[in-house]
Amino acid sequence: MTSLHDLTARTAGLPCRLDPDAWYSDNSRERDAAVRLCRTCPLQQACAEYAVAEREPYGVWGGNTAAERRAFWTGAPWRFDAVGRLRLLCGSERAYRAHFGYREQPGVDCVDGDCVAAHEVVVEEQRRKRLAEEHAKGGSSAGYFLHRRLGEPTCEMCRAARRVQSPHAGAVRGRGRPRSGLGSPGAAVTLRGAQTGTHGLAVAS
Repeated sequence: MTSLHDLTARTAGLPCRLDPDAWYSDNSRERDAAVRLCRTCPLQQACAEYAVAEREPYGVWGGNTAAERRAFWTGAPWRFDAVGRLRLLCGSERAYRAHFGYREQPGVDCVDGDCVAAHEVVVEEQRRKRLAEEHAKGGSSAGYFLHRRLGEPTCEMCRAARRVQSPHAGAVRGRGRPRSGLGSPGAAVTLRGAQTGTHGLAVAS
């Protein structure tokens, strides 16, 4: 297998070999310039793979800084995106959250997995854990709504707790409202012996 050292020795004109200072600079502008140059290099992927595998703690390698590479030292699978950045493979909660950092939309911008499905699994696990905690208390109004969010029938414990907390939760809005004997609310009722005024309103005699 050809090593990165051999590849760089065979490739003429690599900026990082001609003037390597920018690749190890503390100046953000110089470091950004090094990143841009790396992303036009034919050895970018080989360089990044080496730096991640060796946990290279300093410098820009393969267009990625030391801080960016640390996220992949855990052995998590990764890829290059369209502009040459190291990215987690789609299909996990971490990758789902990473989309927002890149101003992307999970599900729409996924390329090699389903981040939305992975996120939904995590959300359901969290809700079921919380529901188990509410059941351990004997049920609660919060548990009632967790059942609803999970798309399942509510249990008797949570329904009972919901009724205690909100006795009128099941009442139909408007039930018990007085209604006019003539139909619609607020209808004018003509009083016995009343005279009609100039605008048709009932006036008591």
